[in-house]
Parts: sequence; C-alpha cells; structure tokens
Amino acid sequence: MSFIDDDTTRRLWGSFSGLINAIKMVLRDDFDKKIRNIIFDLGNVLWDIDISLSVRAFARLGLTGLKETDIHPNNIGLFLDLEIGAITNAEFWAGLSKFNPTRQVSEAELSAAWNLLLLPIDFRRYELLDRLHNNYNVYLLSNTNLPHREYFLTRFFVENPAGREFESYFDRCFYSDAMHLRKPDPRIYSQLLEQAGIRAEESLFIDDNAPNLVGANEVGLHTYHLKKPEKIFNLFFE
Repeated sequence: MSFIDDDTTRRLWGSFSGLINAIKMVLRDDFDKKIRNIIFDLGNVLWDIDISLSVRAFARLGLTGLKETDIHPNNIGLFLDLEIGAITNAEFWAGLSKFNPTRQVSEAELSAAWNLLLLPIDFRRYELLDRLHNNYNVYLLSNTNLPHREYFLTRFFVENPAGREFESYFDRCFYSDAMHLRKPDPRIYSQLLEQAGIRAEESLFIDDNAPNLVGANEVGLHTYHLKKPEKIFNLFFE
C-alpha cells in the first residue's frame, strides 16, 4: 500500500534533482562531496512526539513536581539514567511512583502515561526511507529508553498496513539506552560511525534538536537542523 498520493509522488520522485538540491543545500560549499549515508533522529523527525501529554497524564496520576523540562531536554537524574540504560524498567517505574506521596501508582498506569507522548504514526515518512534506500544507506540514532522502545516497536508493527517491522526500514538502528551514551556526546556519533563502518565525511545527520548537531559536527558529520513546522518531506521536494 502506498501512503504517498500520485501527485506527491510525481513532485517528489518525478525528478531526482529535488533530492540532490536538498543535499547541496545542506552541505553548502561542500555539496560536491559524496553523501552515501543519511542518519535520522527519531522524535519529531520520523515520529512526532508531545511530551506535555505524558506530563499531564502523570499529573492526573498524582505525580507532583514533574515538568516537561524535567523530561526533555534538561533531564533530571531518573530520566537521564533511563535514557542511557543505567537503570532497569522496574527501577524507573519505582522512581516515578515516588512522585506520588499518597499512593503506589501501578506500573501499568505509569507505562500508559509514559507512552502517551508518542503521537500517531505517519507511515509516509517510512515509505520515504524506502525511496532513499535506492541511493543511500539509512540509519537511525535516537535518544530513547527501553520502555518506549519496547512500546513503539510493537505498536509500529501492529499498526503498519505494510506488515513490516520498524527496524526493517533502516540499515541499522542505534539507541542511546543500548549504547549507554546519549546525544550530543560526541562519543555516540563516533561509535555509530565505527560500528556501521561508515565515514563521517560521507554522512548526513538530521535532527530537530540543535545541540545534538554540535556533537555530530565535532566528529565531522554533515548536519541539518529540522525546524518546526518543517517535515522531512520538505528536504526532498524540489
């Protein structure tokens, strides 16, 4: 099943020059260099999120004192520890439940609230990844956590009319909790390059969070800051 209508397909893929122009725009003076790899962030690049939904859900559960800025980007210890895989799911739920001083909140309640920030899936973005695969290696690099990862991998497969798993759209996926590092630490980009066997000068990294681009630039990656309301489709239109 195609999620891109015929008119959009003609605009996007009728001429490959739109993609080339996008790459040239990103690389500016270095546009003549060969880009072989595109590395995508996940949240608000490939999958839209709204952290405020989880914050409000936590408040309804009586978890007082939690703010959106506690979760992202200025993580407090609990969320940071989860995102770098330093604590287990059970330890995270136990830590969260302490924000309610009056009752023990169940893991099921906490998990449901935590996963609310993941908005409906736009499968057209993943069809775009398939198109890019004709000419590029495609990777994912995400600051995420095991509870979210377990949830979105299952949800994606269940909801995908194409019957494909999330990771099938990438050459390889890199997750902060599995790597025990998070963006913008330059080491996470260096590890990705080493483990994927790719070169920084041949790779483009796309992220919606400007500080994450700084660490990527430090290791020599080309970068593009995706700013709202821009979507990845905008990069590849003429």
